[in-house]
Amino acid sequence: MAIIRKTSSVMLSFVLGGALLGGVLAEALRHFSSEGLLRDVFLKGYGIGIDPPFTLDLHLVTLTLGFTVDINLFVLLGALTGVFVFKQV
Repeated sequence: MAIIRKTSSVMLSFVLGGALLGGVLAEALRHFSSEGLLRDVFLKGYGIGIDPPFTLDLHLVTLTLGFTVDINLFVLLGALTGVFVFKQV
C-alpha cells in the first residue's frame, strides 16, 4: 500500500478533483431533473472571473488573458468532500 505525503499540492489535487466531480454531477443533474425549487437551489451558479477577457494587441502578436470560474453548491460540496478525503488518507 502506497503512502501519500500530505503536501499542499496533494491537497489542492484532492480539492480540485472533488470540485470537478461535483461540477460533473451538477451538469448531469441539470439534464435529468425537472424544473423546481430543488433544481434552483442546487444548480444556481455564480461566475467569478474576468469577463470579457483582457486583450493586448501589438499588431505582431495578440495576447488575451481571462478566466471564469463557475461555482454552484455541488462544486462546493465536492471540494469539501475532497478536503475530507484528504484528511482521511
